[in-house]
Amino acid sequence: MRINRITIENFQGARAVDLDLRTPAALIAGANGAGKSSIAEAVRLALLGTPERVGLKKEFGALVTEGAKVGAVALDLDDGTVGIGLPKGTQSGEVLVPQSPALPYVLAPERFAAAKPDERRTLLFALSGTNVKADEIERRLLDRGCSPLLVPSIKPILRSGFAAGAEYAKQQATEAKGAWKAVAGEQWGSQKAEGWAAEIPPFDQAALVGERATLAGVDAKLEQNVKAQGALEQKASAYAAARDLVAARQTQAAKLPALRQKLEFDRAEHANLAERVSALEAKAGTGPRVGLVHALADSLAEAFDTLADEHFSVDLHGRSLVALTEYERQFGKIGAVGDAEASAALPKAIEARDLMARSVENDLRDISAAEVAAVQLQDETAPEEIRPADVEAARAKVTALRAERKAVDDRVQALLNAKQAATSAAERTANATRYHADVLAWLAIGDALSPDGIPGEILAEALQPFNAKLADLAELAGWLTPAIAADMGITWGGRSYRLLSESERWRVDALIGAALAEISGLRCLILDRFDVLDLPGRGDALGLVDALSADGRMDTILVLGTLKAAPPAPSDAFTVHWLEQGHAGPAKLKEAA
Repeated sequence: MRINRITIENFQGARAVDLDLRTPAALIAGANGAGKSSIAEAVRLALLGTPERVGLKKEFGALVTEGAKVGAVALDLDDGTVGIGLPKGTQSGEVLVPQSPALPYVLAPERFAAAKPDERRTLLFALSGTNVKADEIERRLLDRGCSPLLVPSIKPILRSGFAAGAEYAKQQATEAKGAWKAVAGEQWGSQKAEGWAAEIPPFDQAALVGERATLAGVDAKLEQNVKAQGALEQKASAYAAARDLVAARQTQAAKLPALRQKLEFDRAEHANLAERVSALEAKAGTGPRVGLVHALADSLAEAFDTLADEHFSVDLHGRSLVALTEYERQFGKIGAVGDAEASAALPKAIEARDLMARSVENDLRDISAAEVAAVQLQDETAPEEIRPADVEAARAKVTALRAERKAVDDRVQALLNAKQAATSAAERTANATRYHADVLAWLAIGDALSPDGIPGEILAEALQPFNAKLADLAELAGWLTPAIAADMGITWGGRSYRLLSESERWRVDALIGAALAEISGLRCLILDRFDVLDLPGRGDALGLVDALSADGRMDTILVLGTLKAAPPAPSDAFTVHWLEQGHAGPAKLKEAA
């Protein structure tokens, strides 16, 4: 990315800056407070869109130079202009900005050391262009001794990256810990779970066999006695029923003399009533006959007298004659004159006679039944007598056997529960062992997929060219060689970055920034505050910049630092720009004029 021109108006300490970058390297110098860092920040703001001295877009007005109302930054690139206007923060030309994760770090190399290890790892991994497929990760997991049963199940997750795979393994380990807790009843711990076994309660198999045999014997006795009790109860019921039947028959047979006597009386009474009816019928004769029955009888008799016989059907003639005959039997001949009082008493007499006739029939029926009962008493064989005490004894025996069976069954169940508990304890131990193994297996997979695992391993392989680039740049500068370890630790000549002095850290930052600029293809670098170096160090730094520019390895390098006066250009690769009170370039000359 080549920057051909930088134009800044009223941005922080840079009031009017117009820098024509004719050469790859530009040395921008000035006194303290001249606005050098403002130029570096302006370039970053135009390319990245994020300010460094305020946190919110509505605060962009604070970036405008004091006393001014608006400000602007414009960068002329090969393909067009990228810029931003203040205080609104309106950007332009964003599509021309290279979309590289290394851009923030080449514009401010100190950001790499300040970044978190995971951020450095992500950056270098992206720049390495390493595309590790799921099959390769699976192979590496198996090479690390991870479970061949579990690794295939995580393979689809690995398509979403190492982080997704590590998170999935962590979740699976958590679930396995939960399963272990459900079995063991306590929280999983690596030492606690190792060799954990459930307590096995005592169990006597021989006692179970013996109690089951006893239970079978009691069941046999109980079945036999239940059957005997049932048979005895049936006999007792039959005996009681027979006894009641005999008593009933005896009672019925005992009534026989009284029934015969009653029959004799009823027959005599019936004869008397029959004679009375006959007497009343004779006496009634042809007395006055009033009522519907008599009127109908008169009409029927008149019909017989006045109509020819052929006018009646045989059936009708027969029925009429029967009715008329019955009438005359009760009331006398039609037209005859009899006793009216006898005629009135006759119907009740007939009713009493007929009632007594039915009583005689009932007497005969009862006598017959009593005679049959008497015969049955003589012929029937009495059933076996069963005493209530015998039945109660049988029931008591069954009750005792059932109580005995329950006691034996309770002992059998207790032994079975003990056996189940022993079996369950063995199963719990086996399950706990399995779940513990799953926890360890998933944790191993999670560790392998963590940044320090396979990703670090792969990155270490990818770091080789990056560290080689750092070594090459260090040799150009004549400095100690920095290196990036697999854990993303930064060293310089073997010493940790956090132990370095300010000038040593500047050297490391510069080399890392240059390496990122080359590997990413951005070929752009900003090195601010190079004045932290002593004179020999500055010479080395400018020599490195000159070499990178002269060899065509960089398109744009901005070197900014505090100097007492504008120095001559270190080489033809440099253009020197002096910054004074926020002014530089043609704008400064114009203002001075």
